[in-house]
Amino acid sequence: MDGVNDVRDSTDTVLFQTARDPRMELSPITETPSPSAISNTSLQPSPVPEPLNDFITRGLLNITEGEELLSKFRTDLMPLFPFVIIPEVSFVELRKQSPFLLLCIMTACLEHKPTLQQKLEFEARTVVSTRIVMNMERDMDLLRGLLVHIAWYHYHWRIYHTQVYMLLQMAMAIVVDLGLDRYDNFKMQRISHDGKGTEESHKGQALYLTPDGQRAFLGCYYLCSKASIFRRQLTMKHTDWVEYCADSLGQRAEYPTDQSLKALIEIQSLARQSELEVEDPIHAMSKDELFQSMDVLENRIEHLLVQETQCNTWSLRLELNAIPAIVLGHALRRQRHVHRQYEKRRLLTIARSAFNIVTVFLASPASVTPNLPMFSYTSIWYGLLVLSKLSLLSDAATKGKAVEVYNKDIHNLGLAAMQKMEAMSRRNDVWDNCRAVIGSMLSWLESSRTQPQSIQVRGDTSNTQDAESVHMLPQPILEDPTRATESVAVAEDWDATVWQHMLQDLTWIGLPVEQQFAVDLAYMP
Repeated sequence: MDGVNDVRDSTDTVLFQTARDPRMELSPITETPSPSAISNTSLQPSPVPEPLNDFITRGLLNITEGEELLSKFRTDLMPLFPFVIIPEVSFVELRKQSPFLLLCIMTACLEHKPTLQQKLEFEARTVVSTRIVMNMERDMDLLRGLLVHIAWYHYHWRIYHTQVYMLLQMAMAIVVDLGLDRYDNFKMQRISHDGKGTEESHKGQALYLTPDGQRAFLGCYYLCSKASIFRRQLTMKHTDWVEYCADSLGQRAEYPTDQSLKALIEIQSLARQSELEVEDPIHAMSKDELFQSMDVLENRIEHLLVQETQCNTWSLRLELNAIPAIVLGHALRRQRHVHRQYEKRRLLTIARSAFNIVTVFLASPASVTPNLPMFSYTSIWYGLLVLSKLSLLSDAATKGKAVEVYNKDIHNLGLAAMQKMEAMSRRNDVWDNCRAVIGSMLSWLESSRTQPQSIQVRGDTSNTQDAESVHMLPQPILEDPTRATESVAVAEDWDATVWQHMLQDLTWIGLPVEQQFAVDLAYMP
């Protein structure tokens, strides 16, 4: 990547940051050259910049293909992850201004060419190690590129668990170093490719006040919040600045997706508030306040979905149905007898929400499903694990009909998800891997049940709003139980200990270390 470093000078960061404000000067030059210097310069030939050394010059993609992929990102992927907005800038200009962001966009859009996608992913890691680690660079190109790369990192499933959390921590560090979190702590100057720092603000416009800066900050916060569902250590502190940035973007609404962004942040804010029930009961919401807040938020998002009929809103639809499970489900962690903590209404609300998450995924069009970002699939996995945990409650836990979940429903939901993933799969890819994992989980659930249990989730209409939401969703395809059982592929490498640990803590631990190491070795070039 030395060619990229050579062609970019210290003005690149300034150009990128000032392009959004025509009032800002595009040159950092502060001294006026003397007439003699101008004369001498005019007699010398202008230096010819070295060509970029990137995926275009190496022939991995041509400019026409790159333009098509950039258009695909704007149309199909960007609305699903509204934290990185690409304005109507040309491919050539974006290649000059934000080379790493462009590389990550190309990588995210190449799911139909997995071999090429894997090559670009390796190139992205090379840039990360060179620019962030070795050169200690910090700028918006790196941060926004990392956010895009992380958002669709599930495509790199062979190295997912060993890489994605490290990349997320790098993004968090860049947020702090650029001062986007507004903390009065240590922060670095933005460092450009030649190692020289640039001023933090231009004409009084601090980076943390720009829409791109606020979206990037919230994008990192959101990805951390979603990742913390399965890895609790990965959290960013929820501050008033989070609320301010979300409200500010929602009020300005430069793009329709800014409203979706605000809704996504509000869901996580409510989830953080709900966790105070366990962490800080004195300052926690009351039960009635929590349910009222959930109803208000759900109604606002439903109204937003009605208004944004022309936008791709499937990721927001998934998060809407996940609200009760995400907000209320924290008490299911490490609780074997959850009926002692949660009354029937809460358990039933969580179960219905988990059920609806998967059914919305099943209803998503084939043209949309492969483009869903990582946090959408985080919600889907969480929904499956919550339903599985509820289905394995002992008779004592379900005594008095506290909650009922039909094992057959979970089985059919899992099978339908496997069928959908099989239709997307090109073999030996992320969907093939997900299908095998779900099959292993269903097989383990079957072997773990001592007797048939039941759950009434879909048929319960005690809550009118919930009933209407379920009514709008398609029901899973019911299959003959004998045929369904035969269609589940048992993955022997997932033993009972793995699933028991995940179900107890609702923590996604991925492949055991030995197997992950073997997988990595198998795919080393």
